Amino acid sequence: MSKSIFISTLVNGEKINRTFLIYSESKGSIFCAPCYLFGGTTSFATVGFSDWKKGEEKIKRHENSQHHKLCVMNMKEKKEVLNRVDQKLKYQVETEINYWKNVLTRVVAVVKSLSSRGMSFRGNDDRFGSVHNGNFMMSLELIAQFDPFLAQHIEKFGNKGKGSTSYLSFNIYEQFISIMADNVIQQMVKEIKEAKYFSISIDSTPDISHVDQLSFIFRYVQKNGCPVERFLGFLPNSGHKSEELADAVFLVLESHELDINNCRGQSYDNASNMSGRYTGLQARIK
Repeated sequence: MSKSIFISTLVNGEKINRTFLIYSESKGSIFCAPCYLFGGTTSFATVGFSDWKKGEEKIKRHENSQHHKLCVMNMKEKKEVLNRVDQKLKYQVETEINYWKNVLTRVVAVVKSLSSRGMSFRGNDDRFGSVHNGNFMMSLELIAQFDPFLAQHIEKFGNKGKGSTSYLSFNIYEQFISIMADNVIQQMVKEIKEAKYFSISIDSTPDISHVDQLSFIFRYVQKNGCPVERFLGFLPNSGHKSEELADAVFLVLESHELDINNCRGQSYDNASNMSGRYTGLQARIK
């Protein structure tokens, strides 16, 4: 099969590609796409054409046939209709995306504001309009007084309950808090790695559910020469023995790819399992 059969030469000598032809490797034949899709009866539309000796002659005869031209016109008309449908769907999708993006912009701003001040989010009542709905909903209601878009959204989706998308429930802000916390930790770890050397401060205390928690605090010097102290987070205490505490510390450092050899200082409470000179956590990390 010559590649020339995919090129047509016009009367003026101009060469154009026969884009209507497609080649089937499995059948070793070529097909006419418009005729195949819109009811052609020749071999170009049914079993495929493979008479390469008379290929140029028969393809030229086929492309000049009235039936082929009709199939090409049908294909173009169908394509134009589909393009109009695609454009309409594209516009609808873009409109939907922009709407929810505007909603999330306001929600994220409230989440960042409350989180940065350590304020609680949820109240005793998860309904808009309630005086006990907590700081998150109260903040959105306040903004809505000066923001018609948010006011309309709350009116439409505010108290729909489970099963409807609103991005106003406690589930969504808990997800954002988690995402923001991860970003803060990533930035903190990046700064620690840039500083290279650091010290750690570890303490344990029971939380409200009486689960013993280990708190991790890192001290290091930033690029500008300013010493800082950063709280990395809590880790449920798996045991009170110095070996178990040491494993927890090493686990945290390894999870953030921090080298224990760059640790230049440690501070703990006075419990023997923490600061014991010989078998305490401090001794095991040295």
